[in-house]
Amino acid sequence: MSYSEPGQPTQPRHALGLPAGSVRALLALGVLGVLWALAIGAEHQHKLPLTFVYLMFLMVLILAHYFAAHGSTMGKKDSTAALGMPRGSIRFLLLFGYLGLAWFLFKERGELDFDTPPKADLILFLALILTGFFVGHILTILVRWMAGGTLPPWFQDIQAWLSILSLLGLAILVLIHVFINPNVDPAYRIGVNLDVGLATLVSFYFGARS
Repeated sequence: MSYSEPGQPTQPRHALGLPAGSVRALLALGVLGVLWALAIGAEHQHKLPLTFVYLMFLMVLILAHYFAAHGSTMGKKDSTAALGMPRGSIRFLLLFGYLGLAWFLFKERGELDFDTPPKADLILFLALILTGFFVGHILTILVRWMAGGTLPPWFQDIQAWLSILSLLGLAILVLIHVFINPNVDPAYRIGVNLDVGLATLVSFYFGARS
């Protein structure tokens, strides 16, 4: 599906009808916000949960994709930038926010402790994140091929809503990590494995838009 004014070139329809790159911008800023929330919450508890460690790897993948894809898959020729914001503003916010987070962690390094995942769990998480990314990429290629070269709007919207709901799930996990888990016995803490699945679904969307 596409839209255009009479006599004007046809413009492709992007996910949820938003400007190109808007969903990716929302997800990237959302994951960065989740990391900041976990870091600020940990400042009072003096310990960062495993979710923070996992999401830092996801954030690196997002940044690598976002800056590599910008200008080629984010609507270089479109008249409207992602989320309707000035061009370059999303990249600036991501870079500024990530560097600020790195400085915050460096400044608090003597006060914060990290949950260190077992090596096998860390490898499994990285494998899942990369698998989600490549599955999203391959599935999108197949659907586009079966649809005759154009990605159906309904498929784009399903992918977008799946990733957005996953981001909301990660935000809920932040509240659990900050307000509930510190007061619960480690054996009964909530969301131990949910963060990995939700992060994989977010990674899936970035792969789908590669």
